[in-house]
Amino acid sequence: MIGKLAVLAVLGSVAAMASSIVYSNTAIDTRDTIFYSVGPYSELGDQIHLFGTDRVATSAMVQFYNGGADGTFDATLRLYDVGSPVAGQIGPDFVVPGISLAFNSTINVTFLSLNVPVPDDLIFTVFLSNASAGTDIGVDMYEPPTVGSSDNTFMIAKQGVSFSQLATLSENVFFELDATSAASVPEPSAFAILGCGIVFL
Repeated sequence: MIGKLAVLAVLGSVAAMASSIVYSNTAIDTRDTIFYSVGPYSELGDQIHLFGTDRVATSAMVQFYNGGADGTFDATLRLYDVGSPVAGQIGPDFVVPGISLAFNSTINVTFLSLNVPVPDDLIFTVFLSNASAGTDIGVDMYEPPTVGSSDNTFMIAKQGVSFSQLATLSENVFFELDATSAASVPEPSAFAILGCGIVFL
């Protein structure tokens, strides 16, 4: 009986971890794409303002388009504090390897298990690596955000070692960010209790 109670208590904590969308710009496609090859840019992203109070990022989604040959690439998500225009990086790099994308196709790529506290205002960028020869990858542009907000007159771009605000035609990068509250993340000991509870059922 004690084991069952332990399991129920921990399952309640895990259920409380359900994340909410704190920024979303995924509804209205402007049919524009900013290609990494144009700058050429090493990182492309946006400055965003988050909705609500959940501030431990859990997952994020970006949409890519391939205007070149069929191929594969790796995508790396980076989060930054707002500076002039970019300050220090928040957390580590988050990588999704081996993304396959055909010519004239789009794909939504989800970055999971971020588990990093974020401020109300932040910058996200995406870095590409190991792209197949002949691919021409870009980030798709949408407008307006339906959750949170973003200035649609510029996006964030990195050329060489410098970040800049790249002017846009009143649109933002396709991006969605999920988060949960710090209070709802169970301590590691809670998972240990869950294991014990299952053993003694």
